[in-house]
Parts: sequence; C-alpha cells; structure tokens
Amino acid sequence: MSKTYLAIDIGKQGALAVLKDGVVETYRMPMIKTDLDVHELLDIVSKVCSDDYPHVIFEHLGVIFGSGKSTALSMGYQSGIIEAACICAGSPYTKVKAKEWQKEIFKGLEEITKPSKTAGAKPVRDTKAMALVAVKRIFPQLKLTFGERATVPHDGLIDAVLIAEWARRQNL
Repeated sequence: MSKTYLAIDIGKQGALAVLKDGVVETYRMPMIKTDLDVHELLDIVSKVCSDDYPHVIFEHLGVIFGSGKSTALSMGYQSGIIEAACICAGSPYTKVKAKEWQKEIFKGLEEITKPSKTAGAKPVRDTKAMALVAVKRIFPQLKLTFGERATVPHDGLIDAVLIAEWARRQNL
C-alpha cells in the first residue's frame, strides 16, 4: 500500500507539495494580496486529506534570526491553521525542525556557504542553495516554478517537496 505525504512550507512565500508513488503535485501558498487565503488553504488541505488521509508534515517553528514580530505572528497563525485543518480532517501530522529534515536531505552534498550577515564572521551554510541542488538530484524532472513565465526556482516549493521526501524516507 502506498502512502501519501502532504508537506507544507509555512510562510507567505510558502508552498504545499503532495508526494505519492514518486509523483509530486505542488501548490503555491494561497494569498489574497498580502494576506493568507485561509479558505483556499483549507480547501487544498481538505481535498488532499479526503482523497488519501495523507501524513501531513510542516516545519516546527522556531526563532528566525532577523525576523520581526509580525512575521513570527503570521507564521504562527498559519501553523495553527494547518494543525487545526489536520485535526478536523483526521489526518496524522508531524512537525519537523528545519535542521532535522535538512540533515537527512543534505547527506552526500558538498557544503555550500555564503557570507555571514555579521561583519567579520565566518561564512554560513547556504541552505537555500543546498536545497536547490538536492531537489534537482532527487526530482530532476520537477518544474521548480509556479506560472508559465517564472524562471527563478520557488524556495517554498523546493522546501515543501524536500520535506515530503524526508517524510517518505522516515516512513511516517
């Protein structure tokens, strides 16, 4: 019996990814201008959950260096909505810390760094670049953008797909 995974990268620039039998379906985080479209988000989660009762995975929120109170409030709000949707749909869910899924997904990748934002500090791991390399290795045919004219890979889509892959590897 195959399992279905619904992974959600929380944030206004986030995304949702459904992984089943090696096939990935992606959704952009639904927005109305600058606000989360809660009804559309719940429709997507409900639709996926009604089809297969997938295991839902989303990031366990922690402190994001350099982010403000409004960002923290917005992401906490989205996390709560997603958790409530899972409970209402009767789907199992797991919250995973970014460092935990990245540790598994980045195995075997060469370390990519970027300059630190702090003057004089040593370079830091570039998780966005490493995630892009990882997703291209694991899903080489996957379209990494939303829309026909987009050319820059969507960070939220990449993270959502990789979180779903992490869940599959964990056999959640």
